[in-house]
Amino acid sequence: MPNDMLELLLRDITPTQINAFVREIQTPEDYLLTQTVFPERTVNSVKWQNRTTRRRVAAASYRAWDAQTKVASREISQIVTEGKILPLGQKYILGELETILENISHGMDSEQAIRAVYEDVAAHVLSIKHRMELAAADLLIDGKFTLTNENGLTLEADHKVPAANMPTAPVPWTDPAADMLADEMRWIEVLRKSGAPRPARALTSYQGMALAMGNDSYRAAYYGSVNSASTIPTSVLAPNEVNVVRGRYGLPPIVDYDVTIPLDSGSDVRALPENMFFLLPPDARLMGETQYGLTAEGMVLSRGSNPSIEAEEAPGIIVTAGYQDDPVQVYTKANAAAMPVMYTPDIHIAATVW
Repeated sequence: MPNDMLELLLRDITPTQINAFVREIQTPEDYLLTQTVFPERTVNSVKWQNRTTRRRVAAASYRAWDAQTKVASREISQIVTEGKILPLGQKYILGELETILENISHGMDSEQAIRAVYEDVAAHVLSIKHRMELAAADLLIDGKFTLTNENGLTLEADHKVPAANMPTAPVPWTDPAADMLADEMRWIEVLRKSGAPRPARALTSYQGMALAMGNDSYRAAYYGSVNSASTIPTSVLAPNEVNVVRGRYGLPPIVDYDVTIPLDSGSDVRALPENMFFLLPPDARLMGETQYGLTAEGMVLSRGSNPSIEAEEAPGIIVTAGYQDDPVQVYTKANAAAMPVMYTPDIHIAATVW
């Protein structure tokens, strides 16, 4: 019977083994946004929550000897922001298995089908990682996580990044005469005045770095010449020379980021626009996180007298496998509840530079 053979086929594909395999799959190395800008974290909840406590501590007062100590006042404010972590996922159908089942019934083992299932499991995880990198980019660009008719879902989570933290360069950086260094120093002053930590790195596209290499202000600073057409050397700087100049000005090094992500439409899309320049704080988690919460599948698999996964493994990406007999198919299904969340909206710069 087909069902009996399917049960035999799936006997070696248990939820425990599948999700142990899932946990071993790493985020792609070049996905900097979900690795180091909004780092990934699992939370044992279906909600994200941000608690911000602000306490103003005034300077103490002197007193005369033997005089009473002044009673100080407290100024404490706490802002709690929360929302639901949204679910995402997909399903793969291995395809009708009449041919495979016929071969199995004639003595072939199920290794081929099992291998195909695990290949689909790995693809599921990568697909969710793709979407989360795009989501993190969406949030970094303008402080908003936006969905527009994605499987019928439209919403916007606005984390209220101040306009001063999303400037536009007064002269497009595609113009070699644009004073890129002065622009950036002005943006850092915005951070300094707001009490934000000094940025530890800059993130832009390869094209953004290339523009710095040929920029007049960078070349003048590197060669020690004044900023005029008659004295600036004509040679373009190397990337390490750009960062030498930045070090002189106390600016963080530039990291170039040009990740493109495949869409189900068949096209590829850049995660971040080529024409943006970001200044990022030293402690990434102070700004935000990519949070993976609980799914129904994770809770079901982690409960009962003989759970398939440990309770601490319930948050995160969960992949399940099963079969149906009309038509005869094996399927794998990936589910996650995940979103990027911004905790502190005014400690970075997201500049449009051309």
